[in-house]
Amino acid sequence: MALYTLKKEERLRKRKEFQAVFQEGVKIYGKHFIVYLRKNDREIRRIGIAVSRKVGRAVKRNRIKRLVREFFRLNKDLFPSGTDVVIVGKKEMPHLTYWDVWDELTETLKSATPLIEKETLPIKHGIFEHR
Repeated sequence: MALYTLKKEERLRKRKEFQAVFQEGVKIYGKHFIVYLRKNDREIRRIGIAVSRKVGRAVKRNRIKRLVREFFRLNKDLFPSGTDVVIVGKKEMPHLTYWDVWDELTETLKSATPLIEKETLPIKHGIFEHR
């Protein structure tokens, strides 16, 4: 059962962590999502989810976040180990189901595989300072 949990250390939570992935990561476009990938100095995968207010009200944004979080929780093996991943919801989102999210993110991550195998992802240098 522990395999399918989403642990605290598997999440990006600080603004600096998100900014580092946005600035130094590789960007991959999907139909409804943009996926940013960046190597980290850990062996675990970490995910961050961002959905713009342009997508809709909080109810819709939170639903999209829940769907993406559930996809990550159940499909961790699709995400490259030792990377930080930020998934951003675009503004043109119709009513998505879990399977719509699954189809799109699976395809997007498959297109990222060559980048990961060639190790062209930026590597994280240094440690975030606490302010």
